Amino acid sequence: MTTTKSETAGDCQCNGSPCGFNHALGQCQCHCADYTYGDTCFLGQNVSAVFIDDEALPKRKANFSLTIGATFEEDFNDINSPQSQQFIHTLTTKLEPLCKMADAHQFKQVRIVKLKAGSVIAEIIVEYNYPNNESHIQFLNSEIDDELMAIFDPLALNTIGQAFGNVTIELNGLLLQPTVIRNATDLEPYVNCQYANYTAQLNNGRWECVGACKIIPGYCHQHGECLNHIKDGPICRCQSSALQQYYGPRCESFRWGAGFYGALFGSLAAVLLLLVTIVGILWFKKRRCDSWYI
Repeated sequence: MTTTKSETAGDCQCNGSPCGFNHALGQCQCHCADYTYGDTCFLGQNVSAVFIDDEALPKRKANFSLTIGATFEEDFNDINSPQSQQFIHTLTTKLEPLCKMADAHQFKQVRIVKLKAGSVIAEIIVEYNYPNNESHIQFLNSEIDDELMAIFDPLALNTIGQAFGNVTIELNGLLLQPTVIRNATDLEPYVNCQYANYTAQLNNGRWECVGACKIIPGYCHQHGECLNHIKDGPICRCQSSALQQYYGPRCESFRWGAGFYGALFGSLAAVLLLLVTIVGILWFKKRRCDSWYI
């Protein structure tokens, strides 16, 4: 938590992080979000999390159907009819917990897309979000169907049947739709970095946002500290002392400090004084020698 001087609560600026006003201290208090720091949370760490557009990102989908030993009603031909919606709601309530068991973190939804005659045949699509993780992507691509088949065992099907009056339920196979996201590299079009001059990079099977200070190690020419400003991009905090100072947007310029000139002129004055002293001593000795000969 950091604090900054402020007149009123309305003056508090924490660059998107939670911000409060401490009336006792008359200061804003910023609770910086992950990967940010500084008085007003304006600096970013060298590596931060990526933002993935889950809405645009293709889903891992599997199709399956259930034959439900119930009477098919004429209204089921219209998927939007009240009778269909009630039937779908009951079935979805039972399917969601089972499909979540296959991958609780990445489960998105179960959709009943059609009800057909033959008792009642429900055509179903289950969807999972692709994560920012190579090994998890491969699990969804090659193993999620086996997980689902194992979950929809006779006991699970019997539980579904109880919701419709203890009717029989039969699983009519399960088929994965064609793979769209083959690996973590295919996530690139859907990956974004929220801070200025951060670049998305793939590292050990995961995308991460890397700041310019890490991408360009010599950004400040080794004469200052590089800081990732989350709005303005990289900035340099240049080295400065009494003897020497670096300055400029990237610490590319140099000048001697006041201390250097003080030391220089002090040294020159000492040398001059020494020379005067030596000349004075030599002159004095010469005068004594001249007096002795007279």
